[in-house]
Amino acid sequence: MKVLLTGANGFLGSHIADALLAAGIESRLLVRETSRLGFIEGLSHERAYGDVRHPATLEAALAGIDTVIHSAGLTSARREEEFQAVNQWGTEGLVDAARRAGVRRFVYVSSLAAQGPSPDGRFQDPEKAEPHPMTAYGRSKLAGERAVLAAGSEMSVAIVRPPIIYGPRDRALLPFYRLVRMRLMPIYGDGSRRISWIAVSDAAAAIMQVAFSESGAGAIFTISDGCSYSWCELTDLVAEALGRRPLRVHIPAPVFGFAGSTAELLNHILPRPLPLNRQSVREMAERYWICGNEQISARVGWQPVVTAAEGVRATAEWYRARGWL
Repeated sequence: MKVLLTGANGFLGSHIADALLAAGIESRLLVRETSRLGFIEGLSHERAYGDVRHPATLEAALAGIDTVIHSAGLTSARREEEFQAVNQWGTEGLVDAARRAGVRRFVYVSSLAAQGPSPDGRFQDPEKAEPHPMTAYGRSKLAGERAVLAAGSEMSVAIVRPPIIYGPRDRALLPFYRLVRMRLMPIYGDGSRRISWIAVSDAAAAIMQVAFSESGAGAIFTISDGCSYSWCELTDLVAEALGRRPLRVHIPAPVFGFAGSTAELLNHILPRPLPLNRQSVREMAERYWICGNEQISARVGWQPVVTAAEGVRATAEWYRARGWL
């Protein structure tokens, strides 16, 4: 068995690469010529250079591959077309190339954003609930899912939809930790809105288990640590890990709305898009960005092992050790 892993140099992808190495699974890591390779430097995996946006670069990368784990994706962009180019069209091109190469199994790492928030505070069945993505990112990931599922008659496919992923190497939540360290935490509204999240080591283990379990064929799985949290609760966990007592500043929704609109204007002149925009503010307004593990537990036997307190503490320690915090 030989695995092709896309997005191997990224936050989640590098942890999947570590897990593949620990399991002794022969793997090839697909990276771009311009990729930063710090997280995978020194790993003994074979490398292939290519880009899902350019199908001609994929043929050699897929030669001799049995299983594809597609974790590459664009999470920040100025325009919907940029998300589509990678998350939709890039996935379509990779699926087509994998079919032609005789790949047996294809696992797509999607996102809870493709599913949308829970309307009533209950965990949704990802295979029965109608997807309702709220952002260009979510729509592009859902389109990628559909391309993968459409190939299900020619190869075994599966979808994994993680919520927020956190842990060592993550830059997305680093500002959250830094604010708490500075004893300050801006909270949207009353702070009661709830989210699911998952430690990156658990996310990587779940994706691995789906990739090598035939009982997951054709399935759409959500994963999380099994709980949901308010932003106030998450702030408390980070504060405990850092030994700080931050001041919670509850900011009214209209202020976030104004900040999102302003950031969207700035995105036209800044070299990199800001994470805040009008769509992300609409996401923040939803009460329940939550998901469970019932399907993946029943079908492939995966269960999370890292508690939120353990994961937050380990992340804080890693940030400190690398001088990020």
